[in-house]
Order: sequence, then C-alpha cells, then structure tokens
Amino acid sequence: MAAPVIRLALKAFAVCGALLTLTACATASLPAKMTAAPGTVAAATPGDKAYKALRVANVQGGSETNPLLASDVSNADFRLALEASLRQIEYLAADQDGAFLITASIVDLQQPFAGLDMSVTAKVRYTVVPAGGGAPIYDETLATTGTATMGDAFMGVERLRMANEAAVKGNIETFIKKLSAALR
Repeated sequence: MAAPVIRLALKAFAVCGALLTLTACATASLPAKMTAAPGTVAAATPGDKAYKALRVANVQGGSETNPLLASDVSNADFRLALEASLRQIEYLAADQDGAFLITASIVDLQQPFAGLDMSVTAKVRYTVVPAGGGAPIYDETLATTGTATMGDAFMGVERLRMANEAAVKGNIETFIKKLSAALR
C-alpha cells in the first residue's frame, strides 16, 4: 500500500517541478528596448530651435518591478530611454543647460493579466516649458500600444516586459514627432 502512495507522490512532485521550470520572475523593462528608433525624426542641426535645447527635468508615475508580480517601467528606466532618444537626434542639452524643460508623467500602464498575445497601452503626459518659466510650448497626454506574441517569447512574464517596452518606445517616438512639429 505504501509503494503506490510513494509513486503517486513522486509523480506529483515531478509534475510540480516541471511546472515550476515554466514559470519565471518578472524583470524590469530595459531602457535600451524603450529608446526611440534612430530616424524617428531628422536630427537637429546647429541653428535649429531644438538643437541641444532640451533637458529632462522630471519623470514620475513609474513603478519598480516586483519580481513576484509583473514587469513594470520605473521612472529611472523611462528617463534613461527618453534621454537616449533625445540624445541621438541632437535634442538633448549638455548637463544642466537647455532652453526647454521636459516633464514626463506616466499616467497609466494598462497591462493584461494573462494571454497569448499581450498588449500594453502606455499613457504618458509630456509637458515642455521654457527653462526661464512661462507657458508650456507642448502639453499633451499620448497613448500608444505595444504587443508581444507567443512568437516573441514563450514565457508570459517576458511577453509582458516586451509589450511594455514596445508601448513606451512607441510613446517616446510619438512624443518626439509631435514635439519636433511644435518646435518648428
């Protein structure tokens, strides 16, 4: 009688072990994967209003990733991605210089609980004001969606991270296009 119970317990233990290998801890979104693609807008040149004229003053609304829950986007990682995006098109000012200050607020990161294809919508409010004060030259909340499929990653936590990154990258790209038009 004891032998069948032990065999059943061993089978249950093996099944549980196999299931545990299919799970993973959530990881934070990567700034490099959220950085706007080169060529989103033409790079600024000396004499352009945007040329090395912007500084990221504040980023808020993000959350650190809890490895036991879901991937998220932190303020620090979003800031790095935004600054890298602006730097590659010659919009980012050196050090504390800059004629314009950017504030970016992550308003919402709508994430699915589960799914084969995971879509995340990032809503970010961007405000750009003159460094000396005054009325905003740009103030808009942008919503963009990023999707990751089973073909992108087998693990759900990885698909969610990838969808976060795609949504934020698209959001930054949209912001840069709209800001470029506003600075003309």
